[in-house]
Amino acid sequence: MKRQLEPGAELEGFTIEACIHSGSIAHVYRVRHSLALRDPGFPLAMKVPRRAVAEGVQDTVSFEVENHIMQVLKGPHVPRFVATGDLQNMPYLVTEYVHGKSLGHWLGASERPAVDALARLGVAVARAVHSLHQQNTVHLDLKPANVLIRDDGSAVLLGLGLSFHAHYPDLLAGQLSRAVGSPAWMAPEQVVGVRGDLRSDIFAIGVMLYQLATGELPFGSPRTTAGLRQRLWTEPAPLRGLRPDLPEWMQEVIVNCLQSEAARRYPSAAHLAFDLNYPEQVIVTERGRKVQRSRAATYFRRWFKATGLHYQPSPLPALQAATLKSDLTPDKDAPF
Repeated sequence: MKRQLEPGAELEGFTIEACIHSGSIAHVYRVRHSLALRDPGFPLAMKVPRRAVAEGVQDTVSFEVENHIMQVLKGPHVPRFVATGDLQNMPYLVTEYVHGKSLGHWLGASERPAVDALARLGVAVARAVHSLHQQNTVHLDLKPANVLIRDDGSAVLLGLGLSFHAHYPDLLAGQLSRAVGSPAWMAPEQVVGVRGDLRSDIFAIGVMLYQLATGELPFGSPRTTAGLRQRLWTEPAPLRGLRPDLPEWMQEVIVNCLQSEAARRYPSAAHLAFDLNYPEQVIVTERGRKVQRSRAATYFRRWFKATGLHYQPSPLPALQAATLKSDLTPDKDAPF
């Protein structure tokens, strides 16, 4: 385990200013270029793994994935890449330090966000995710801690160590267990080992919107494979049963994100952003009006259907994101 670097320490041309996060996988520091002439003109953050390369395969692979992906992503919805260290000898990743509040800020508030604020947050996240998908990248670890909201209301995505990029080998698929991600926000297809479907990120957005709207996680925080698999056929409590003031259109939108079958979710994050921006265009079905869970017989039908369900790899994320047609016809056995 690597010890934390002290303020004033230097690492390959960067001076440590302060440790701003100390997690189980990495330390994150505010840093500056030791040479003023190399200052890029924006604040910097450095991520340094806590473990040596030989100590943890998952952490090492995740850090390598993030290293590669951050160097090719562009646009305002990811931190700008600055520098990286040698993975074997001196691993670190330096990017732009982004000022903003994580979605956890709203989760920690004493009151749930108003509907219009909830919609604005959802639009910001959906637009950021769509930008990622247009670059053939699927995040696959979206959660409140990995989403920053700037003062101007735009979203920035962090924590790309579990991501899938269509033009790079998927190191995580070959070296780690089948279910790779954060359990509470993981899509059903991720549970059974399918990576690279952009609609997995849409499911995670749905989980975050549910969480922001109600203060609850729709599927809890399972720690076992059996617990994770239950989201293939179970349904969360209807949002309006937990928060009666939530409009039917908002429940309809969030439920569309949380469908167990990826084909029944929004076909792209852009579609999700549109509905959140124009609620008058949302067609409310029985799913949006529901306030009680389904009967046990419905769960049994879903369980039986899920036992024979085979998820198929998706097209390139950029091609999938450009597709404008999708069957969103409600399934009587689908959640809600």
